[in-house]
Amino acid sequence: MGTKLVVSLCLLAPACFAGRQVDVEPLIRPVAPGERPSSTAELAADDAGLAAEARLEPMLRLALARNPDLSESAERVRARAAAVPAAGRLPDLELKYEQWGVPLARPWALDRADTLMLGLRQTFPAPGSLAAESRAAEEDARVEAARLAARRLDIPREVRRAYYEYVRARQERRIHLEHVDITRRLIELTRAGFRAGKGTEADVLRLGVELARLHQDLAEVTRREQSSAAMLNALMARPADAPLGPPAELTVPEAPPGLADVEKAADASRPEISAAEHGLRRGEAELDAAERTAAWPSFTVGVDYWLLPTADDKHAYGAMLMINLPWLNPAHRERVRAREHEVAAERWAIAAARNAVRFDVRDAYARYVAARETLRLIDDDLLPQATRSFEAAQSTYATGRVDALAVVDALRSLLEVRLDRARSLVDLAASAADVERAAGMTEKGSGR
Repeated sequence: MGTKLVVSLCLLAPACFAGRQVDVEPLIRPVAPGERPSSTAELAADDAGLAAEARLEPMLRLALARNPDLSESAERVRARAAAVPAAGRLPDLELKYEQWGVPLARPWALDRADTLMLGLRQTFPAPGSLAAESRAAEEDARVEAARLAARRLDIPREVRRAYYEYVRARQERRIHLEHVDITRRLIELTRAGFRAGKGTEADVLRLGVELARLHQDLAEVTRREQSSAAMLNALMARPADAPLGPPAELTVPEAPPGLADVEKAADASRPEISAAEHGLRRGEAELDAAERTAAWPSFTVGVDYWLLPTADDKHAYGAMLMINLPWLNPAHRERVRAREHEVAAERWAIAAARNAVRFDVRDAYARYVAARETLRLIDDDLLPQATRSFEAAQSTYATGRVDALAVVDALRSLLEVRLDRARSLVDLAASAADVERAAGMTEKGSGR
């Protein structure tokens, strides 16, 4: 009966000692209350609609659903979660065979051996160490999940930045084309005046140089438009040459919450802080496991079946119990000291993460305020002045009181101001997205 009990314990123990299961799917694909994930058909419709009009909302949905970086990170979270139960299981059950007293003259004559043994061995680590290892593995999975949450914040920001660059390039191209048309009309007027004896050939040449410069700028703007379109397609896992239609007119974004509210949201929602906190708990669990291994022995139990070929009673059994002596091995204490330093480092990592988040919030908010003020100055002062200056120069040039150089300078100033206005609007939208990222919020809510 005793032998059967020991055998049963050896066979069942590895399966019984297991860590907790971790459900990571809510962390991998968070869905806000009242929402549901986009279906395959809905995503396909979003994809097809981008050829007609490049809208930001479907781009965000496609990127969050299809981006390969997110899929890679999600699989890493699942891998960490799958390792949690294994961390709490016992070492492998061992099968042992021994033979004693086989004559050297006839080493194959097992029927002349004193004893033939077949046994099972099971090692039980220090009490509580497996539970601590399981906790450490679970916290490691949650660290990886927090990194995934951070990537889920980064992807929308990258999509927004690429989208705003696409919008900016399209707007700059439109503005350049408008100025090309204005310059061509001025050239025609100047040529007509030159043929009528008004103006000089130098005026025609100056305007021709300005037209060539506009065409040169258009080539660079076209390159940036193509590059931003390729980046958007890459973020959405579309072919690089997948068609993107014209974007909607960019409007001034809504103002974000106040700085104090953004800082409060960031402290509660940023996954970088969450990752550091889970890293500390992982380190504490690893320290607990090291301390238990140093303070308590592990023990091994086993049972053997003995076959005694030369004895009258040929069948017997043996049992064994073995413990290690961790107190005599300084390596255990050295590992404990190493884990203590790791825990101290993780505590500093939390402080460092909070400092980095505070800077991120302040920097993003300062850039937003600066972009908003820049756009206001352009709309209230620079653009009206540049428009009036060009109109005045054009009227004066028509009367012959100034040469073409004055018109070119006024036209160039108006072009630069209009381009600055388009860039400032894009910068404002991008900085508002950066404030949202700094607060740890996606378009669906919290980043954690």
